[in-house]
Amino acid sequence: MALTAEGTSRFVQAGDVRIHYHEAGEGPVLIAIHGGAPGAFGWGNFGRNMEALSKHFRTLIVDLPGYGQSDKPPIQGGQYGFYAKIFMAMFDALGIDKAHVVGLATGGGVGIKIALDHPERVDRLVLVSAAGGASMFQPQPSEGMKVIRGYYGGEGPSRDKMRRYLEMMMFDHAMITDELIEERYQASIDPAFMAQAPEGRPGSVPVVEPVWKDLDQIKARTLVIWGRDNRVQGYDNALFMLSRIPEVEVHIYGATGLWVPWERAAAFNREVIGFLTDV
Repeated sequence: MALTAEGTSRFVQAGDVRIHYHEAGEGPVLIAIHGGAPGAFGWGNFGRNMEALSKHFRTLIVDLPGYGQSDKPPIQGGQYGFYAKIFMAMFDALGIDKAHVVGLATGGGVGIKIALDHPERVDRLVLVSAAGGASMFQPQPSEGMKVIRGYYGGEGPSRDKMRRYLEMMMFDHAMITDELIEERYQASIDPAFMAQAPEGRPGSVPVVEPVWKDLDQIKARTLVIWGRDNRVQGYDNALFMLSRIPEVEVHIYGATGLWVPWERAAAFNREVIGFLTDV
């Protein structure tokens, strides 16, 4: 039977924060951390990958604090460090000593912070369209960041705004269905999300640590995956990571936006499984 969001849904108390996640499979632990954007949540970013990944790993797709069904505490201090501490409490609560970490966008910045602060807990690291790098060519804020930050402005969120956001994020607009728009739109107007998530309020910009300065300190073997047509974080970020992370390889897909695990699901699954199982 195909894995479903409902059938894999779990909760764990990580210190003071109740975390929602999806779990399937056995073997080495793989933690998938989603990106931050209006209506973002774990299954929404990685649900298309769970079936393949769980055949090789004990796969946990996590809702970041502030998103999905996880608790929504106010962020204290730097965003990446705040999340990283909660992940360590989650590891301890679930008896996880070490895991592969796959991070998308904001989740990539969190993965970097975990790898820097707790290198003994990270086996291999996969950074997908990741925050935490540095843009060498793209004007800042990027076109995509302007769309994200403007979602709740003006007349507020709407299905049309969600469609425009998804069209900006994805290269292949044929993959944008009415069902996808509705799912993300409904998540984006959840009152608790709008009150506490970093992207939930007009003008809300979280404090993020400059982890790009310490990329050369990452000890985990690292795979960087990017879409050439990413309009939020340009692929020059991937090249910067290539120049800084000691043991790293990079794959850049053409005709692909930020959401590589969705747009290139089959290829993404093969590449991640190959990287994490390669000896």
